[in-house]
Amino acid sequence: MDSAKAKEWEDRFRGTAIESWTIESLIDHGKSAAVFRATGKDGLVAVKIFDDEIIQRYGDEAQLGRIKRELTLVGKSHPNMVRLLGGGVDANSKNHYIVMEFLDGLSLSKCLERVPEANIPSLIEQLVSACEFLESLNLAHRDIKPANIVLLEDLSRLVLLDFGVLKPIGEAGLTDVDGQRVFVGTLQYSSPEFLLRDEADDADGWRALSLYQVGAVLHDLIMRRPIFEEFVNPYAALVNAVQYELPNVASETAPSYLVDACRMALIKDPAKRRDLVNWDAFRPPRTMPAAEQARKRVGQRILLAKAETAHAPTKDAASASELLDTIIAGLKIEVRRIRQANASLIPPVEVTRTTRRSPTLVIQLKPSESLQLARGLRLRITVEVIDVDAQAIVVQMAAAASTESMDGIPVTQVFKGPYSSVAIGDRIEAALFLGLDQAQQGREGPLDLEGLGGV
Repeated sequence: MDSAKAKEWEDRFRGTAIESWTIESLIDHGKSAAVFRATGKDGLVAVKIFDDEIIQRYGDEAQLGRIKRELTLVGKSHPNMVRLLGGGVDANSKNHYIVMEFLDGLSLSKCLERVPEANIPSLIEQLVSACEFLESLNLAHRDIKPANIVLLEDLSRLVLLDFGVLKPIGEAGLTDVDGQRVFVGTLQYSSPEFLLRDEADDADGWRALSLYQVGAVLHDLIMRRPIFEEFVNPYAALVNAVQYELPNVASETAPSYLVDACRMALIKDPAKRRDLVNWDAFRPPRTMPAAEQARKRVGQRILLAKAETAHAPTKDAASASELLDTIIAGLKIEVRRIRQANASLIPPVEVTRTTRRSPTLVIQLKPSESLQLARGLRLRITVEVIDVDAQAIVVQMAAAASTESMDGIPVTQVFKGPYSSVAIGDRIEAALFLGLDQAQQGREGPLDLEGLGGV
């Protein structure tokens, strides 16, 4: 629906009733409907009236089916989803409509540059909460984008709108024809597999799409501009961008975990996307109290003993092996930095790459009587590159209180995502102190690093 038709409808419907709601004025319009401010038994509401040309294109039965799907949400409220009140076909005008609560806020698509950066973490958590709620109902939204989000309360509260292409997971699409699935979302915010209608029609498949779309919204919030805006015209350029262009996501001020989550969510391959990111990635990372407590205990024991005796990777990596070389070199630097920063707590270290092209680093801490490390400590770090273009890696660690072979020692995955020397360095430092803590207590052989398990 264009703006001229929306204005024509405003003049036509103003003062008339759609069932028990009286239309007052036009709020906004999209490609398939116009939304009006109205009053009725529920007070002030918003009435969405669907474009009759859309009905003619897809058929009355398909539109009624969509409305019926939306109405399954009546009575199922969530603080970050618009509350639906009713809908159907108006007896007088014969127009298809949906009634929802009236939201006196701003469309995110119209206020991107005004959203305080401090609000972004909470807004994304709210959007994720709405997605998880829909998943709990076995539903997929399929059209998450800034234009379907309203911000309220000084741009601090997020509400997800427009369930027009809502889909029960596993059910056939209402516009599917002879087994062919028609694209029904918004191309600019579509994942590659959904654009091609090659998505898996199961919980994992639709979550992959939702993760991508939340990532695209987060991109817009971080970068202060719509994703792929430079490719919007011609249409073929946008189709190509969705399939092959990796959006730049960078910020010196946004939380690093959100930048990482955004980059992971926009991975083109849905299987890799699901493997790299989950809903928790969009939330502040968990603290590691066990590691911090271990560090404190290590320091306390050393102080007590003394008192008693009085005395970066580059994005231009051409291959997985080159990226791996860069990461391994960076990790060696991180280990030396950690030891220098904690020289009074950590004994001298020896860092070795097991072979020239090996994905494994071994960190050897020598026995130290003054630091109460009788048998030494060995930490093994293994890096696997899972996506060169995205610089996505998996890091596993194992630790043992000995200087012997580490064959058969259990491993713990401690990192998964785009390479970050700072994030991995934090995990290495925590692993060293967890290992030292256990070794000082007399543990021999394998040491427990489960407290480091993470994304």
